[in-house]
Amino acid sequence: MATATGNLQNPPWNTFDQAFHSQPEALTRLTETLPGLLDRHVGKDADRLVVFGIGASRAAAHVLVAGLTARGVPCDLLTGADFTESQVRPGTAYLGISQSGRSVEIVRALSAAPAESRMSIVNRVPSPVADLTPRHLWLGDVADSRVSTVGYTATALALALLAEHLTDGLDEERWRGFGERLATVTRQREAAGRVAADLLAAGHADLVSSGAGLAAAEGGSLLLREGLGLPAASFDTRSYLHGFMDSARPGTVHLIVNRGTEALLARQLADHGATVHLLGTTPIEYGGAGPLHQTSLPGLTDAELSIAASVFLQMVVQEVCASTGRRPEDPVFVRLDTKVGSAA
Repeated sequence: MATATGNLQNPPWNTFDQAFHSQPEALTRLTETLPGLLDRHVGKDADRLVVFGIGASRAAAHVLVAGLTARGVPCDLLTGADFTESQVRPGTAYLGISQSGRSVEIVRALSAAPAESRMSIVNRVPSPVADLTPRHLWLGDVADSRVSTVGYTATALALALLAEHLTDGLDEERWRGFGERLATVTRQREAAGRVAADLLAAGHADLVSSGAGLAAAEGGSLLLREGLGLPAASFDTRSYLHGFMDSARPGTVHLIVNRGTEALLARQLADHGATVHLLGTTPIEYGGAGPLHQTSLPGLTDAELSIAASVFLQMVVQEVCASTGRRPEDPVFVRLDTKVGSAA
């Protein structure tokens, strides 16, 4: 639909809380519908995958990149902003990710790729991205919030399923039970409140992880910036160990998604007096006196942990907003030149 100025109009947003509470049902429904779409719309005829994503979609794409590269499938993640026809290579498939289906960078990048090599994951159909990619995974127009909640987790879920589909085969039975496993996250409200209190005191946060967990870290930093106006940054674990951690001091806040390789980092930061919140499937041993807080989400795969950690961070946003009276959906800037049809 177009407005009087000719700009395409966004569908009505749900509130942050409405979209948050819709996730168990929406994600369960997707575990039932997406496997059939994977079989019909996504081929396995390429040796290499290039993924275009920006904003929350780029963050979610780390789930796919980690799942493919761990199984030996070459996969590159780009924003698409600088992609040109000269970068097209034979034997490569190009996947665009856009919840709205209108992200300018994704439309331009896909347009530069051969039509037969294009795929996409979109939430809105029809849309420019969907029109460019007959082979697309449709998330079913899930009703998201302006600061993405269920739209983000639905995208991450689709990417996790796609990674399995393109490699070892999809474990449909396990994914059908994901909604029940995700329910364990919502029982961690007290832990989310502790994180919220520390964020309010510090006024900033670093989020760190690796592999699929990097999706939660990068997506979480965007969530804190958009939803709370809080300066936050994301880092991969190895880079953080190589120097980015050196700004830590008593009072700084570090949110770490532990895939089993982050224990050393968590201990070092806590020993230094920095406040550490560690999310993982099993607790780590720590005999120091530093402020290290652990939240366990047992029985999850790497991809599931990443999605669960994202839901936990949404709860943190809710807790901060409950304390401050802020509404996550209140916009700060008008997004210019980011969507097809928006004013430049």
